Amino acid sequence: MEWVFWALAALCAGLVLFFLKIATTIWWKPLQLKKSFEAQGISGPPYRLFYGNSTDISRLVQEQTSKPMPLSNDILPRVLPYFHQWTKTYGQDFIFWFGSHLRLVVTHPELIKEICSTKFGKYTKLPGNPLAKQLVGQGLVGLRGEIWAQHRKIVSPAFHMDLLKGMVPTIVKSSASMLDEWSKLVLSGSSEIEVQKEFHDLTADIISRTAFGSSFTEGKHIFDMQTEQMILTTELLRSVYIPGFRFLPTTKNRQRWNVEKEIRKCLKQVIDAKKKTAAMEETGSYGADLLGFMMSESKKQGGVNVKNSASLSTEEIIDECKTFYFAGHDTTSLLLTWSIILLGLNQDWQERGRREVLEVCGRNKYPDADSLSRLKIVGMILYEALRLYPPGALLLRQACEAMKLGRLSIPAGTELFIPILAIHHDPALWGNDVNDFNPGRFSEGIAKAAKHPMAFMPFGIGPTTCLGQNFALLEAKLVLTMILQKFSFVTSPSYTHAPVYSITLRPQYGAQVIFRMS
Repeated sequence: MEWVFWALAALCAGLVLFFLKIATTIWWKPLQLKKSFEAQGISGPPYRLFYGNSTDISRLVQEQTSKPMPLSNDILPRVLPYFHQWTKTYGQDFIFWFGSHLRLVVTHPELIKEICSTKFGKYTKLPGNPLAKQLVGQGLVGLRGEIWAQHRKIVSPAFHMDLLKGMVPTIVKSSASMLDEWSKLVLSGSSEIEVQKEFHDLTADIISRTAFGSSFTEGKHIFDMQTEQMILTTELLRSVYIPGFRFLPTTKNRQRWNVEKEIRKCLKQVIDAKKKTAAMEETGSYGADLLGFMMSESKKQGGVNVKNSASLSTEEIIDECKTFYFAGHDTTSLLLTWSIILLGLNQDWQERGRREVLEVCGRNKYPDADSLSRLKIVGMILYEALRLYPPGALLLRQACEAMKLGRLSIPAGTELFIPILAIHHDPALWGNDVNDFNPGRFSEGIAKAAKHPMAFMPFGIGPTTCLGQNFALLEAKLVLTMILQKFSFVTSPSYTHAPVYSITLRPQYGAQVIFRMS
């Protein structure tokens, strides 16, 4: 029976090592990190085993989102209440805990520039919740390092401005169709329109046509699935991830599996159809849309050496398509939504924008790429909407090795929390009118709008700046121009001001606006 003794001894030793590792992860390591930062004068809310400060974050967010706020652009206390509260207690530089992971708050633009502009191997994106990756798969948003660089090289040509300008007629066609419906509603006496839903459907139609060459009717099922996936992902991001949880057949997990499977099936059908058409026509072209350009560039990069091919597999292309669908329409629809709300509340700037549009484009002629480039005030309005209501309220990075960041020594693995919304609302950078809607601050360009040229970062900064920002701004500028040509509008008395951060920054109860024919 000696073997039984040794087996039990080995089991006990294994359990001891396992629990020692757990204790090191959730107690000893956080304790050492806490001491390291306190020695440098940086403190924060107390650490709690397992959860860190995640329960406090959830509680504060829930308290704020349970009720609307006054009609004001001072939205930081509602959208990031934990940051707002802890800043008042611990100062601008502090640490907090998401589970057992330490997060250092970084609000100084110069340090953010260093973090986001550094070469690979210094700071990188967080590994993230494996389940949350379903939202964009292994597309550009979720990739890191060399594979990110490879994907970006292949995807970038599809977003060159010359190609995007060629998509203006498609965007005009979709927008004109929506505005014709608005005209019918206004003339029939139904002047109040919930623009958030309208812009969601419009940008979905536009991204379907420009990215996939299909109509919104054909792509609607994918959008419905991705909307459901975004809701399921948001629930995950507000909780601490438990390793192995994604394999449990819980009700929510089964929902996630089914939605993911359906989305990938639909996108594969779109890609296979393009391949089939290209083979039949023997042109070597996959079409003049974003997906077609990406597939052509992928084929070009792949060459004939399959072993060392830099081309994307079908599954990788599907992941980039998911990024197109999510980032390509959600960001633009929210930019348009907040712009219309702000212009409805600020009639002077609405009128200034309309005067410019009528002067450059006239009332009855659709804008083109050339006229868009001359609409300076409309561009300033969009920038100010992005400043006050950036789609992404925060950015997360991780230190890959021990290094210096400003005056601080940063241990390897430290997570860096960059509150974009707080930086955009910082009076030290933007002046005492920081919460006012004042597009005029961008009259001399982005670099001179604030006291630091890097204070404006709605699409991120550095090499990982959002690849689709030119597409988003071109689309938003075109749609807003066409609205100003045709309508005057005011934010409805039924509108409830309640910005909420759910993957992106959106109105919690929709955006009701009253339109009149201009």
